[in-house]
Amino acid sequence: MDAPVSIWRTLFIANEWNEIQTTRKINPELQIFLVLLFLKVFGFEFLATTDPQTIFSVNQVTDYVGDYSKVLRFAALSIVFLAVEAVQWFFFAFIYERFVGDALGDFIDLCSMSNVSIFILENTRYGYYIHGRSVHGRADTNMWQMNEQLKREEEDLCGKRGLEPNSEGQTFEVEVPSKFREQYEDVVRPLRESGVQQQRRNMPNNSMGQDGRASRLPPAVEKRLQAYNSLNRFLSAFIDHSLRDLDYLVRDKLLFERILNMELKDLPPPDKAIFYNDDGRSFNSILFYGNEWTLMFFDLLTFAAMDLIYPDFVLAGVISYLLSKGLTLLRNSLGRKNLTRKTLVDERFLI
Repeated sequence: MDAPVSIWRTLFIANEWNEIQTTRKINPELQIFLVLLFLKVFGFEFLATTDPQTIFSVNQVTDYVGDYSKVLRFAALSIVFLAVEAVQWFFFAFIYERFVGDALGDFIDLCSMSNVSIFILENTRYGYYIHGRSVHGRADTNMWQMNEQLKREEEDLCGKRGLEPNSEGQTFEVEVPSKFREQYEDVVRPLRESGVQQQRRNMPNNSMGQDGRASRLPPAVEKRLQAYNSLNRFLSAFIDHSLRDLDYLVRDKLLFERILNMELKDLPPPDKAIFYNDDGRSFNSILFYGNEWTLMFFDLLTFAAMDLIYPDFVLAGVISYLLSKGLTLLRNSLGRKNLTRKTLVDERFLI
């Protein structure tokens, strides 16, 4: 009997994915701190009065300070907030990611070293694929062997990491046919039939485990593990072109398709999925990482709304930060539950 594949690599990748779900391109704490620093300490808020001061150091006891204008307060806040955001984004995109650390790039490399690929379906028939199959054929190695593998890659003595032969492309946008979705649903449907689970919850388990002995696992857990193995076999066979009635093609997007972010070609055959080469890591659109400008406008408008209700930049900044942290905690919680439900990894193993 073949030895079972180690689950630790899958758990490791699941935890890393769980961690990067709320990674942002800026530091929210630094953002609020710098905005308040410019507005309150450097005196930029005095530009929002009905008689704006041209100097940023104003003595409110001896100097005349006009009434604040709500429109000018919003304008001053927006300019400072957007300027700080732009500087942070520029530093992150052109300096930090290039010379310090690239969270998404590191995650893709980790998938390759762990020999774990990831299928992400954003909706019923559209999603993303990260090809993480190791070019060395296995990933359960010791430290010595791992360094030898990295050295072989560095010296170009092995194949490329890409999905196609002699290619480096590891990330793809995926358009799957309805037949693919139907087979996927057939695999996971037993887990969603709560009535069947409820009926079997108290039934004795007489099935056999991998060692040939009677399984001592609860029926619900055993069903989850069986679905996990079936799903892995199905996706692996699909990527290996091993399914008779289901296959895929790899294409490049046309220029207008990239600009409009939509597919303009004819519909693919009903048994063919389309893998679009993706150099921009578009799978970040389902993470905070790829929605930075949306989150930035949320933070800015929250800040401005709080300042409109309570005309105090410090109080508005604190409330805006707390709401942002609350949104992050909510996204973490929902993302964790979704990760558990879709990957069939037990939530107890997510750190």
